[in-house]
Amino acid sequence: MNILICSVGRRVKLIQYFKEELHKINGKIIAVDCDPTAPALSYADSFEIVPRIIHPNYVQHIKDLCAKYDIKGVLSLIDPELSLLSRHKNDFEKENISIIVSDKDIVDICFDKYLTYQFLKDHDIPCVQTYYYMDMVREDINSGRLNFPLLIKPRCGSASLGIYKVNNINDLEFFLKDNEELVVQPFINGDEYGVDCYIDLVSKENTNIFMKRKISMRAGETDKSIAVKDPELKQLIQQLIHILKPLGPIDVDCFKTKDGYIISEINPRFGGGYVHAHEMGQNFVGNIINNLNGNSNLLIEDNYQEGTTLVKYDHFIIHNSSDSLISSVDNELKLQI
Repeated sequence: MNILICSVGRRVKLIQYFKEELHKINGKIIAVDCDPTAPALSYADSFEIVPRIIHPNYVQHIKDLCAKYDIKGVLSLIDPELSLLSRHKNDFEKENISIIVSDKDIVDICFDKYLTYQFLKDHDIPCVQTYYYMDMVREDINSGRLNFPLLIKPRCGSASLGIYKVNNINDLEFFLKDNEELVVQPFINGDEYGVDCYIDLVSKENTNIFMKRKISMRAGETDKSIAVKDPELKQLIQQLIHILKPLGPIDVDCFKTKDGYIISEINPRFGGGYVHAHEMGQNFVGNIINNLNGNSNLLIEDNYQEGTTLVKYDHFIIHNSSDSLISSVDNELKLQI
């Protein structure tokens, strides 16, 4: 069995996890990215440089690579590509290739922060208040229901890019002027949590839930985290999964406030902090391989050690000049138990 991962970027450990599991069954991991200096490319069994996902022939290019490498399953590690691949799930399935992603309507809800808010609100799931229309922002500020500081974010953004904290109405008006693709959220004072889940591709059941409190973030990814077990948080995540019905790996971001947990974002893919879950025995990679073989996975949910701390650190790669590549920096991990 061979698996192809798109837009691998800096996700070296994830590539190594797939490589380790696939080699047990004589399989291979193929990595692709539009950036030839993407560090994770060097750790795959084979890699290819591909066009950007906006290229009109991108999907066909991926299909050609699937034929070249006899690919059984495909997944992506970036949000914008999830919607693209989800639109073509049926086309790939005709070639006996599984696109490991939720259905398109679910992906679109998760990628759009305002649609995420509307979905959660409509289903009475606690979430971060999100505004898309400026008139409603002004109304709630004037009534005292909304107070500064506020956060401004791209409505369809990722990796924490384009996020600004504003402290007054003048700054708010400046950022929102002539820009209809931003949302406004209150600045939340509370601890941030991340939850890694796996929803079985065969049984459609939630088999894994790994909860962690985030200590620090870098470039939108969890840099340090502590494993936790909290029945209240677990119940909230189970409620979300039951209603949303995603598939495969998902990553949910939450805040703990004085009124309880609230959901801030949902990413229907491997999260940047997945390494902590994997090192604690929550093997989503093995789950995917089992599913691609037609087998469902056992329910293990929160079977892991509480209190372990994950700390990421930098490592590097030096490429020969003949490779036309420059030195790259990637993330490894150090696990302290």
